[in-house]
Amino acid sequence: MNRVICLGNGESRLGLDLDDLRKYATIWGCNAIYRDWAPDRLVCLDIEMSHEVYRSGYCFEHITYFRDWCRLPEEAYDLVVTPSHISRRDISDLESYIHESPRVDGWNEFVMSGQDLDRMLQIREDWLTRFPDSNPADIDIVLGDKRAGLWVTWVAPEDKIIKSESLPGNSDYSFSGGALASLLASYNDNPDEIYLVGMDLYSTTGKANNIYKGTECYIAADGSETPPDHWIQQHKLVFDKFPYIKYYKVNAKSEIDRINRVIEEWKDTPNLEYITQDEMYERII
Repeated sequence: MNRVICLGNGESRLGLDLDDLRKYATIWGCNAIYRDWAPDRLVCLDIEMSHEVYRSGYCFEHITYFRDWCRLPEEAYDLVVTPSHISRRDISDLESYIHESPRVDGWNEFVMSGQDLDRMLQIREDWLTRFPDSNPADIDIVLGDKRAGLWVTWVAPEDKIIKSESLPGNSDYSFSGGALASLLASYNDNPDEIYLVGMDLYSTTGKANNIYKGTECYIAADGSETPPDHWIQQHKLVFDKFPYIKYYKVNAKSEIDRINRVIEEWKDTPNLEYITQDEMYERII
């Protein structure tokens, strides 16, 4: 039996022995899980998070999927790493918006990612005009000043990066991290079963449900929960694309609440089953 476990960062997975789970399945993880534990495959799609992961050295030892990760030769540096690519305004500290890693001898390529400050400020202004009562924590994670700028990371001649746009059509279909991990595993690992663990989708408090909330690159601890509509839709597309794979939505407990429940949009999905964490252990061990 070829099994895969896809780990989301919902708080329901806190306390699980991930080293033990690795004995029974290939494990995919997302984003900041690398700070605590190394899955067999890591999917990281956020700009800042990707540069953080690379600079940590993680990608030299572990397979990692990044989005929009394009190497550029050193000769391109002066053409593209310029404050005018951040803003056309007269801002005295514009250089502070360039986040560059140290360059190691022999590393002759770099990756640059960025967010246009002018465009971001305009979107934020328009949003706050329409929704003046928005939670500041929700605004900052998407449209805060720290989200603008250029991230420049010098890269080693060899690493274990795979572009997330490696699926048919040279795309990742703009999927979110958890759904993309499930999709990549479904395509690449030839699994019989995929267990979705920590893919909580909802929150029981109305606040952000993420193990890493309040840390760098994440929403503040008092931020609002993220609407799960696109996650739900993307997972359903994966279920339907691979009818011969059995998917399990693994809940922490059998009692029904906003997290531990049947997802309405996933009804009439014959290759999906809901089980608890205890039931998962019973199946895989």
